[in-house]
Amino acid sequence: MSEYLPGTLIAVSKERLSNVDEILDPMFLMEGMQLRQITQLMGIEAHTVQNWVKRGFVDSPVKKFYDRERFVRLAILNYFKDVFSLEGILSLLRMANQDSIVYSSLCSLLALSPVDPIRAETKLNDIMDRVIDQMKFDYSKTSREQVKRLLTILYTAHLSILLKKEAERLLTEI
Repeated sequence: MSEYLPGTLIAVSKERLSNVDEILDPMFLMEGMQLRQITQLMGIEAHTVQNWVKRGFVDSPVKKFYDRERFVRLAILNYFKDVFSLEGILSLLRMANQDSIVYSSLCSLLALSPVDPIRAETKLNDIMDRVIDQMKFDYSKTSREQVKRLLTILYTAHLSILLKKEAERLLTEI
């Protein structure tokens, strides 16, 4: 199964996530990366990166080059921007004040954790099969597989709402 480094479009296997340094270190042997490279690797617009620099979320590049620390900060901001405000992400990062280690730790956590802990722990597929069996779906209109896919999407969206609220609550406790 192929994953991506969080906040980037860099494809990496789950196993390699646990040692992100092996991936990032070679990328920063020279001066760093230029804006064009950053935007390509992260799938974000140049004006977004420039705005984050202008607002002080990321240090300005040195001679138009972004070093590893800046890259990691951008990746973290990019990865979590749909869950937290940028200010909220920065509050989290200030807790450790060590972006690279936080990023490496996150990658290791993702490598070691189950791909789908919710389904594994709750036996969601079994529960979903029981619910579908109890309902009176007209399978001439749709297939059982389509019903299951629909309910999986709805339930996953429900969980994302709950998890986002919990993450926001935890953030307010900092």
